[in-house]
Amino acid sequence: MAERMNDRQRAQLATYAEEASDITDVWQIRRWINRVTAFLTEAIGPDEADRFQYLVSSDDFDELALKLGHVEGLLAKGEDQSAPEDQGASNLGDAVTEPIVSGTREVFVVHGHDGEAKESVARFLEKLGLDAIILHEQANQGRTLIEKFEISSKNVAFAVVLLTPDDLGCAADKPDQLVPRARQNVILELGYFMGRLGRTRVCALYKGGVEQPSDFQGVVYIELDPAGAWRTKLAQELLGAKITIKLEGLLNK
Repeated sequence: MAERMNDRQRAQLATYAEEASDITDVWQIRRWINRVTAFLTEAIGPDEADRFQYLVSSDDFDELALKLGHVEGLLAKGEDQSAPEDQGASNLGDAVTEPIVSGTREVFVVHGHDGEAKESVARFLEKLGLDAIILHEQANQGRTLIEKFEISSKNVAFAVVLLTPDDLGCAADKPDQLVPRARQNVILELGYFMGRLGRTRVCALYKGGVEQPSDFQGVVYIELDPAGAWRTKLAQELLGAKITIKLEGLLNK
């Protein structure tokens, strides 16, 4: 059974998240991963530690971004679930079977530079009767970018992450083999929503042969194909996450 983190443990996890910003080499990445894995094993349980360990990318710094996002998502989830025991707060490591916020119809769309893909997915979600949350469309209200992201993502029940070929990268041992990759902020936010919502409430749409981080244990990859078959597949994932949609939105593409 997973444990719930206490205030001291949440503070320690927040310290690990802060430390990640000072990492500059691969050795430091591996050391940080080992420390966080050991901490999660003790504070939440071995299942959560395994989920963290299995977030893998061929690029070390992309892997760091993915794992850091996961840690920040766990912290946000801990804040969501900090209500007293008698209010039914669930354990951090438990699978999410109901929306984080009861009745919410908000779906966060994580995207890179591909504006066409972003608009296509967002408008499709709206046809399904859902509220597509796109960060730059939300009012700033004097907030920093991080504050804006945290507030805008607070009430979402699902996240759609667009992995589009915005950058080029390579493995450290194969510097001459560049492959198309998603932006690192997209990878970080992918990890964030996996930590906050659980993998069954995250769907990754990929395009253009983009490299996919591996071993997600439940996160679904769907090709953003020109024929539009991704729409039906995404709708199926939303239904599987117990989110009510307007099925007629599938007919009006």
